[in-house]
Amino acid sequence: MIRIDAQACLDALGAVGLLAYALTLAVRRWEGPLAPRLILLFGLMAAFYALRSLYAFTGVEGLQIGAFAAVALTPVAALLLAEGVLRRHAPKALKLAVMAASAVAVGFALLTAWDMGFDARMGLAAPIGLSLLAILALLGARDRGQLSAGENRVVGALALGLAVSLPLMLTDFVRLVNAPLGLSAIGVLLIVLVILTAGSGEPRGAVVEVPLLLALAAGLGLGLARALAIGGAADLVRLCALILAGLIAASLLTRLLAVSARRDRLGLRQRLAEADTRSLAAFLADLGEEPLLKDMTILREGDLVDHGPATLAETLARAPIWSLERLKAGEARASQTESEPLIDLLERGGATHLGLLSMAPVRIGLIQLSGLSGGEAAETDLALAFRLARLSAGGKS
Repeated sequence: MIRIDAQACLDALGAVGLLAYALTLAVRRWEGPLAPRLILLFGLMAAFYALRSLYAFTGVEGLQIGAFAAVALTPVAALLLAEGVLRRHAPKALKLAVMAASAVAVGFALLTAWDMGFDARMGLAAPIGLSLLAILALLGARDRGQLSAGENRVVGALALGLAVSLPLMLTDFVRLVNAPLGLSAIGVLLIVLVILTAGSGEPRGAVVEVPLLLALAAGLGLGLARALAIGGAADLVRLCALILAGLIAASLLTRLLAVSARRDRLGLRQRLAEADTRSLAAFLADLGEEPLLKDMTILREGDLVDHGPATLAETLARAPIWSLERLKAGEARASQTESEPLIDLLERGGATHLGLLSMAPVRIGLIQLSGLSGGEAAETDLALAFRLARLSAGGKS
């Protein structure tokens, strides 16, 4: 019972991490032409772990059949991904062999689903394992001269992740290899972690992070085992495996959030680059729905008569963006006398930042930037937007 519960929890953690990655790819439309292949492979794996976990908790037989069918199709999905990253078709014989292996695995999965547990199925273990081994050989035998340095880095990282994960995948067939727990979810999570680090240009990140996670999981596992009086090597392995899977899943979710934020910023900069700069009105219209700018308040000369529009413009022209926090702290490029009217405008407008949009006529933009909007990165984007706005105002506005 302990092994079944531990397996169900481990599978649930794997499903969460893989589903988050697949959904992020689908929603954000990352990785260009590789995105559908990545979504297919890791979506199938997420479905497998989710269904197997639910089956362990509920006992509904249909869930087990769905899990078997999903995992039986993964060799074909993995081959499609390998072809995508290599930018060439696999040899015809390999394609036919992998398709035949998947067909055999599907047959075993569906025809014996009622009679035999997943961990005893040689009919699934052999075709899946041999197919993934052949795909690993295909990645390793690639012609490096036909790929760029970045592509070779990604393919190498993917091959390394698959090589490390293959033994872990075979532990799912615990009765065949006498393992205390099926560890394939950890292997697949590691592959995703390697893909994320390689895709961000940090291939050595996983080399450093994975051993640290292993050491942390081992330390926490030993500590908890002692505190909870857990005895036996098998139960200790299960506890450490659960902790490691949780740490990897948390690392993946953190990376996905960080990459999403970074891509959002790049998306804003791309829209700034594409905006119409022939006039200020056209430039602001193109960015009207941009979250950082859509609630901007524009003050014109008539709104600035109490402080002198020309004097304000001369002060604001020294920097593209001004912060209320820095003005109050005396850290801005302005004297106290020059800062006071800027602070007054910001406080009356309920804004945190302001910048000069145009010199003639004088127009100032007020922005409310929440503490959750990205800090210095968001300020950099605002500074770029205000600089381009000022350049645009040199035309007809």
